[in-house]
Amino acid sequence: MAKGQETELKLAASPAMLLHLRGHPLLAGEDRELTLVTRYFDTADASLYKANATLRLRSGGAHGEQTFKSSAKGGAALHRGEWNAPVTGDVPDPAAFPADVRSTIERLLDGAPLKPLAVTRIERSTRRIRFGGSTIEVAFDFGTVEAGRRSQPISELELELVKGNAADLFALAQQLPLGPDLAWSTESKGERGHKLALKLPFVAVRASNVSLSKKMDVGQGFQGIAWNCLGQLLGNYREVIASGDPDAVHQTRVAIRRLRAAFSLFGEQVADDHSRVFRAEWKAAAAALGPARDLHVMIERVEAAAAENAGDADDLLKRLRGKRATAIRAAQATLAGTAFQHLLVRFAEWLERGMPRSPEPLAQFAEETLSERRRKLVKGKALNRRTDEALHELRIKGKKLRYAAEFFAALYRSEDVREERKAFARALGEMQDCLGQVHDLAVAHEQRDSLFADLETITGAGLSAQLGELLGDHGPTRKQLIRSAAKALDDVAKAPAWWKSPAPAEAEFALQNQNSPMQPTSAD
Repeated sequence: MAKGQETELKLAASPAMLLHLRGHPLLAGEDRELTLVTRYFDTADASLYKANATLRLRSGGAHGEQTFKSSAKGGAALHRGEWNAPVTGDVPDPAAFPADVRSTIERLLDGAPLKPLAVTRIERSTRRIRFGGSTIEVAFDFGTVEAGRRSQPISELELELVKGNAADLFALAQQLPLGPDLAWSTESKGERGHKLALKLPFVAVRASNVSLSKKMDVGQGFQGIAWNCLGQLLGNYREVIASGDPDAVHQTRVAIRRLRAAFSLFGEQVADDHSRVFRAEWKAAAAALGPARDLHVMIERVEAAAAENAGDADDLLKRLRGKRATAIRAAQATLAGTAFQHLLVRFAEWLERGMPRSPEPLAQFAEETLSERRRKLVKGKALNRRTDEALHELRIKGKKLRYAAEFFAALYRSEDVREERKAFARALGEMQDCLGQVHDLAVAHEQRDSLFADLETITGAGLSAQLGELLGDHGPTRKQLIRSAAKALDDVAKAPAWWKSPAPAEAEFALQNQNSPMQPTSAD
C-alpha cells in the first residue's frame, strides 16, 4: 500500500503542444500506454472538496485502486498527501486505508454517505526519465472530465518526482516551451470534476496561514513564506488569463505584493544575485496588474456615486470600462507570456534549491523585525500634515508590518496573545484601508486627463470634469479618511508587543539543527 507525499508539477498544455512535447528530446523514453477511468466521490454538501481533499476509484493499468489525496500542511502548491488502497467495491471504503488516514476521512465525511460526482477518461502515456540527479515520471494526459451531460477536455503534462530533488522538476520545466500553450496549473482533475458537477463559480484564493515553527532558521522561514505567497498566486492567475475576473486580478496582485514584502522584510538575509533579479521581475509583474485593478476600483466608486445622485454617467462608465478591458488584456498577455511562466518556474526552483543556512533562529528574527517595523511606522509628523505621496509611503510601511504579523503568526499561537494579535491586525488593516482610499482618490484624480487624452478636446474635458465630481461625491472625504487612519495608527502604537514571547535558547536552537540538512518548506 503506497502512502506519503506526492510531489508533482502539472503543466496545462494545448493539444497541439502536448503532441509536440512527446517528441521533445528531454522527455524521450519508453512509452507505457494506459487508459484510465477515474470516478470521484464526495458528500452531498461537498465536505471533501471544502477540505481540499479528494477520494476516488480508478480502473486501468495492472489493477484498480482507491486513492485519498489531501493538501499538504499549509496548502502546498507542489506537494500533496497521497494514500492508495485496494478497491473493495463500487464506492470508496475508508476502512481500507491506514488508521490515521481512515480517521481523517471519517472526520471529514462526518457520517454522510458518499456519492459519485464526476468521472475522468484519460489516455495516458508515461515515461521514466533521468534529469539532473533525479528520476522523474513524465505523463502525457489527454481526455475529458465529465459530470452528467457536461464535459470539458483535459490536456496536461505531469512531471512527478519519483526519486531525487524537487528542484529538478522545475529545472526540467525551464527547458520546455513555456508560455500560453504550456503553463503551470495547480488545479487537479478532481477539482475540475467537482466544479463541473456542482456548477461552482470561481472563488479567489486569499492568503492562508503560513506553516512556520520556532525550530526554523531565517532561511527556512523565508522559504515557507515565499511558497505560501506563490501558492496564492498560482491559485488565481489562471483565472485572470481565462476571464479577467476582478477578484482574481486583485488576489494575484496581493500575492505578488506579499511576496515582495517578504523580500523586503528578510532583506540581506536572503540576498544573492538571483534574489535581486527576482525582486525586479516581481515588481514588474505587479505593475502589469496595477492599471486593471485601479480602474476596477474607480469604476465601482463612479457606479456608486452615479446611483446615489441618480445621474447619467453612461458615457463616462462606457469609457472607463473600455479602458479597463484594455488593461485586463495587457495583464492577461503578461501572465500568459513566456517571461512570466519562466519567472514562476525559476523562482520555484530557487526556493527548492534551499536558502543559505543562518545562525539566527526565525523566532528571534521575527521579534526584532516586528519591533523595528512598528517603531518606524509610528514615528513622524501628524498624518494631516503629510502629502499624498508621504501617506502612500506610510501605507506601504503599514502593509509590510501587517504582512509580517500575518507571516509570523504561527510562531505565537498561545491563547494569551491571540486576541492581542487580532486587535493589532485589525488596527493595521483599518489604517491600510483608509490610506488606500486616499491613494485611490489621488491616483484617480492624477489619471483623469490621461484617461480621455485621445478623445476630442471638449468631450474629454467634460468627461474628466464629470469624473472629478463623482469621485468627490461618494464615500468619506480625504479629511475623514486621514482622521480615521490616524486613530488606527495610534491603536497600533499603543498595542502590546505580543510577539515578545520566549524563544528557544541559542544553544537549544543549535542542537535542534545540528547536522540536519535543510528541508525545503512548501507551505501555501
